[in-house]
Amino acid sequence: MKRIQKNILREFEMESSEQALAIWSVLSDVYDKSPWSLSQISEDLKKDSTDYFFVYNDGEVIGFLALQQLVGEVEITNIAVKKNYQGKGYAYQLMSMIADIEVPVFLEVRYSNIVAQKLYERCGFVVLGKRKNYYHDPIEGAIVMRKG
Repeated sequence: MKRIQKNILREFEMESSEQALAIWSVLSDVYDKSPWSLSQISEDLKKDSTDYFFVYNDGEVIGFLALQQLVGEVEITNIAVKKNYQGKGYAYQLMSMIADIEVPVFLEVRYSNIVAQKLYERCGFVVLGKRKNYYHDPIEGAIVMRKG
């Protein structure tokens, strides 16, 4: 997988505990309460099959993209940008990290998250199907999308 190095977009360069706290901070800002605990995030960071990419503003992590490498495919497990930075192209910049992946890439998105759906379509994703009651707090279905 190609890794792009830019001044605000890069892989994390801190200790695992600092990475987990930065991810948790972004998730807590986006969702008002992080859907993942610090221990869940820490465990995910330890996996050889996961990659995290981060976007920064003045040294602060303001967003991230989490990928899980599976046999013959990649899944986007999370993408989030802090509320104050949304709508400014940071999520699109994070999605550029998958531009050169040569295997299919999958993701799920809430039915109600029209903004994210449009971003994914702009990045070349197409709808594969739907999953009822996939998300919790609140309970909502997911749209499954694929690129490649």
